[in-house]
Amino acid sequence: MRIRYFASLIILAFPVFSLQAFAQSKSFVDQRARVTKTVTLFSRTKHPELPGYGKSAFSFKHGVRSDVGLKVTRNNYELLYGNFNMNGDSDNFSVTMVTDDSSRMKDLGVLKWDQVSKVQLPALSAALPSQPIRLPSKTETFEESSNGRVVRVALGHVYLVRSKDTESDFYTLFRVEKLLPNDQVTISWRAVSLSEIAPQN
Repeated sequence: MRIRYFASLIILAFPVFSLQAFAQSKSFVDQRARVTKTVTLFSRTKHPELPGYGKSAFSFKHGVRSDVGLKVTRNNYELLYGNFNMNGDSDNFSVTMVTDDSSRMKDLGVLKWDQVSKVQLPALSAALPSQPIRLPSKTETFEESSNGRVVRVALGHVYLVRSKDTESDFYTLFRVEKLLPNDQVTISWRAVSLSEIAPQN
């Protein structure tokens, strides 16, 4: 009788332990999503002596820059610095890296990391991969003319990126911490949980 009693207690307690383990796991994921890391990228047009993407591209998915991550990333990155040169100005970020890439990004303006949690992050619709990137007219921004695939680099600004291709679909936030114009930029970044993104209308 006592054995059955203890067995019943164990069975009843199991869902509680499972829910606690799930809560801890979710909490761990949320905490990881808020950890910021930094990386310095070098303009692709300013440093043509570096082969391929050189030190200009970065993978948020794998946390590696293009000069060290080729074997891991298979040359598929989520962010590129200085790929377009407009009259000597190459301070731009772009996100379209491979043929099936439909990634987009948005400049959220000047923000500090402790202010980001107060901002409702917008859902970004995927761009059509087949559309060519067009340089902006005098009345347009890079973000407008490229359908969210190219943005200007601005010190202190925070950017939201949706990285989407046939293999992945996820969000990342990054902030410009240091900028040596048309040469190098240091960004801090962190993963974004879907609970932080506003639902699409």
